[in-house]
Amino acid sequence: MGHEYALDWLDQMVNELDPRRTEPESLDDEQSIAIVEKATQEEKRLILMFKQFVFQERKHRQIKNIVNQYLSAAVSLMKIASNNLSQIPARADNFRHALGSVLSCLGQVSAFIVKRYKNLVDRDLSLNMLSIDPDAHDLRKLGNRDVMQDNLELSELVIGAFSDIFFNHRDSEITIGKVDYWVSVCNAVNYSNVLAATTELFDRLEVIMIERNFNSPLFVKYLTFKFSHMVDIPGDSSLAMQNLALLQKTFNQIPVMKDMIFSNHFDDLSLTINTWFIEEIDFRSKVTHPAVAALDDRSFKKVRKYERKTSDKVLCNLTVDQLSLFFKAADLSNIISARSLSAIFQSVAPHLSTPHRADISHSSLRVKSYTVEERDKTLLIEIMTRLTEQIKDL
Repeated sequence: MGHEYALDWLDQMVNELDPRRTEPESLDDEQSIAIVEKATQEEKRLILMFKQFVFQERKHRQIKNIVNQYLSAAVSLMKIASNNLSQIPARADNFRHALGSVLSCLGQVSAFIVKRYKNLVDRDLSLNMLSIDPDAHDLRKLGNRDVMQDNLELSELVIGAFSDIFFNHRDSEITIGKVDYWVSVCNAVNYSNVLAATTELFDRLEVIMIERNFNSPLFVKYLTFKFSHMVDIPGDSSLAMQNLALLQKTFNQIPVMKDMIFSNHFDDLSLTINTWFIEEIDFRSKVTHPAVAALDDRSFKKVRKYERKTSDKVLCNLTVDQLSLFFKAADLSNIISARSLSAIFQSVAPHLSTPHRADISHSSLRVKSYTVEERDKTLLIEIMTRLTEQIKDL
């Protein structure tokens, strides 16, 4: 592909066709037609270039990096062009037509890249500017399937979560990861008679969503309410405890699909539900056997439970913000990998400390990963530069 910037003309047009910099009414018919024709040529040229691209580059990682760089640049230009388009005066038809052709070109090229290199596209890259056709995985059309009709409450919840992303736009953004997630759900619903397992305690739709790590807070609320209702047996606390244990065992025996998650903003469903089970069992045990619970508390004061000490941990001379940024970058670069970024934080947090924090929670790392400060980026880059020099000296 060479080192030239393939989107150079489109980038130039997006910046020049800015109604705040240029008088929109000044663009004449001839200039507008020339831009429209050039945009059509650019669309054909760029699509042909990306068709041949895979044969020019040999390294998979290099292909992936360049594909994402161009897609990210195209999406950014589309956002600017779309914003500019909304500010054009009503009388400036030539200007609107010209900028619209540039935006259309960017959209068509981006859509081609996503379709052609879907497996290489960053799964968390926002695709809101692209025309993602949800018809192929429109869960709303599957509401009459038996698996959905058998559990109308959960069916409504799941369809609502799907619609919030693709139709109501209440969710923050559409990504390849979210598209793949809902394609998987739709396939499971379509072929539920063949694919979806069932148990005495969980119906087919519940199993489908548990398998796919549907970690929506609404689904967590749905499950915990169901569990509480199932174990609440008046006058028989021991049976309630047995039912809780059976529910937890059955829940944990449902296999979870690798790399599948509804939202990276929440903990894995398994972690959240098992935490609820542990706390519920502990609470009911203390209520049922208060004398034993009191004895346990006294014993705990005499013989302190072992706690992981700072000396047992790896001391990192970084802040929690910088640690979060480091692991996020390592995950995005595929230097380390796990089921999700949250899973990485859950694994490493108990074993790390900083000069100012003896204990680091995985949730604090997760929260910090959402907002990255420029100062932390600069400091971490300086640290990585020193690390690079150290590696050279080895």
